[in-house]
Amino acid sequence: MPLTHWYVNIYCVSDSRSALLRAAAEEFAQQGLKGTRVSAIVRRSGVNERMIYHHFGSKDGLYLAVVADQREGIGEAWQPRLAEALTLPPYDGMRLALTALLETFRQRPLLLALLAHEWLSGAAVAPFPTADALPAQLRTIYDRGQRDGTFPAQVPFELAYGVAVGSIVAHCLFGARFMEATTPDHSPEAKTADVAIGQLMDGMTGPAPRD
Repeated sequence: MPLTHWYVNIYCVSDSRSALLRAAAEEFAQQGLKGTRVSAIVRRSGVNERMIYHHFGSKDGLYLAVVADQREGIGEAWQPRLAEALTLPPYDGMRLALTALLETFRQRPLLLALLAHEWLSGAAVAPFPTADALPAQLRTIYDRGQRDGTFPAQVPFELAYGVAVGSIVAHCLFGARFMEATTPDHSPEAKTADVAIGQLMDGMTGPAPRD
């Protein structure tokens, strides 16, 4: 095979994988794993169906690859803000990190839609990160905050992280709908995000006095 043909084939295979990931993310986010038809992914991507099995082995394999790809995208977008958060005092760093995560989910909504379908169907397919895979930067911020009394010593990081991320996910999935129904002036997203993170950090009473 001529060298130029080899390069063309490599790029075509790579492009077909990317196209399938993009198309499948949209379809799975709308229909869920069980409700998505392979034919719909093929139509949306414009890629031959056999490439699904070449790259991913099965529809389930494609779904797992989509979730992994979306998680990686979220992580890459979040990393610069986590690095910035590390330079701040624990309270300010944690608030910045959680605000950035909420903003990242809003900008990249497909992952939450994918997981919402999965959770509601009761069919756990994509593995959840284990405790050792949680963001090291956030753990460092929390550990510093526990040592200086900003965060409660009796609440382990894993529990605090799970509650915080669960609250952010719920806000991203359902907060806008509640706001549409209950807030006549349709408060801008930035304002609702600030209130959501404020209540998560401080409760509804506002921050406790700090020296």
